[in-house]
Amino acid sequence: MKEHIAAVHKQTIAQAAERLFLERGFDGTSISDICAASGYSRRTVYRYFDTKEEILYYIVANGLEQLRDRLTDIVQAEQPFLAKYEHICKAMRAYYEHCPVSARAVHQFQPKALETVTPTMKTIFSLGTAINDALARWIEQGIAEGVVRETADVMMTVYVFSAQLHALFDLVETKGAFLLPTLSKTKEQFFAYGQKMIFNSLAKEPLR
Repeated sequence: MKEHIAAVHKQTIAQAAERLFLERGFDGTSISDICAASGYSRRTVYRYFDTKEEILYYIVANGLEQLRDRLTDIVQAEQPFLAKYEHICKAMRAYYEHCPVSARAVHQFQPKALETVTPTMKTIFSLGTAINDALARWIEQGIAEGVVRETADVMMTVYVFSAQLHALFDLVETKGAFLLPTLSKTKEQFFAYGQKMIFNSLAKEPLR
């Protein structure tokens, strides 16, 4: 019961912090701001989180956990490689759009700059590994089906694939207001074209 209550309090604090991080950025948000937005005293916030960074890591872990669960379900499904590709793209786009603080923090993460590793950070590393492993199994399926080139380095392909999708999502988010009218394309048309280009960088035979 106590663990459930603690989880509710941590989630409430994290949700308030996430809204502020989106509006003001991480550096522009103080613990006092988070206290005011969440309705908790400074003492209570520090009871559940040692630092502002730990609140961010908690948000990152929540987003990654959702992505891991979704990707694991997709990869384990009895579907061909190409069918899974559509679902994987949708899952990763949903993560980028619905968990933007988590997605951006992961993209900017600098492991070499970390002096200490907290339990929450260990959770983040573990979730990242699980996500990459799921994507690696999917790439291996593509090689086995003869869709992906046999010479592909599986784990390097996973990293490049993830980076390409992130770049596509980021491009639409930051430049879409200008690009889409200029190209006379909808957001969905732009995503469909970008995802086809990314797929063609993996496949033996390009999609038409």
